[in-house]
Amino acid sequence: MADIIVIFIVMLVIFLILFRLRKALFLLGLFFKIFSILMILLVVGSIVFSYYIIKDANNFKNNFTNSSNLFLMKQNVNGNDSLLVGVTIDPNNKAFQSLNKESIDNLQKMYTDGKLQLMEKDYYKIFVIDIKSLDNISLYNITDRNVQLTKEETKRVLSSSNAREEFSSIVAGKQGTDKNSVLKTLSASNEELKGYLFSYYLSTVFNPKNMGEFLLQLKNDNIKVYDETALFTAIKLVPKSLIDKLL
Repeated sequence: MADIIVIFIVMLVIFLILFRLRKALFLLGLFFKIFSILMILLVVGSIVFSYYIIKDANNFKNNFTNSSNLFLMKQNVNGNDSLLVGVTIDPNNKAFQSLNKESIDNLQKMYTDGKLQLMEKDYYKIFVIDIKSLDNISLYNITDRNVQLTKEETKRVLSSSNAREEFSSIVAGKQGTDKNSVLKTLSASNEELKGYLFSYYLSTVFNPKNMGEFLLQLKNDNIKVYDETALFTAIKLVPKSLIDKLL
C-alpha cells in the first residue's frame, strides 16, 4: 500500500509540474517550429544566393576581358568627390584609352547627381576607385623618361588640375633640368598623362596574381562597382581576416 501511495504522490507531483509548465512547453514547441522554419529558409536562401554568386562569377569571368569597361579615379576634398581621370579598355586590343576633359566633366555631373548607373548600358562594368587606395597596394615606382615616380608623386600628378605642369616639375627636379624644357617634350594632354599613370594602378590591382589586393580594396569600399551584382556583394561579406591571408 505504501508503494502505491508513493507512486501516486510522484505521479501527482509530475502532473502538477507538467500542468505548471504547460505554457512553457507550448512556447518551447512554438519556438522549435519557428526555429525550424527559419533554418529551412536560411538553407534555401543560401543555396539560391550561392547559385547567383556562381552564375555571376562565371558571367564576370567570361565577359570582363571581352567587353568595354569604364574605370574612374576619384578624390574626396572637403566632403565632395571629384573625378580625376577616366579610362576605358578596348576589348579588341586590350589597350587603355583615356577619356577627354569633356567626357570626364559629363561623368562628374552624372556622378554628383547619383546617375552614374545610367552609363551601364554603354559598359559591362563601371569601377570608381578612390585615390587613397594607392596608399594600400603594392604599386611599384613608375619609371618614365628614366625617372622613377613614387606613390606620392603619382598621386600629386593624378590629383593636379594641371598634370603636365606637375609631372614636368617632378621630372625636372629629379634630372636637375628646367621644368619648361621637360614640358615642351610632353605631347600628351593632362587627361592622357593621368590616364597613362592610372593604367599602372589598374594593371596592378586587376592583375589575377594580385586578387587579394583587389578583394581588400573592394572590401574597404575603395572600389565601387556599378552595377554591384551578387559576386561583389558576396565579396564584401567575406571577413577581412580571410582576405588578409590572400595577401
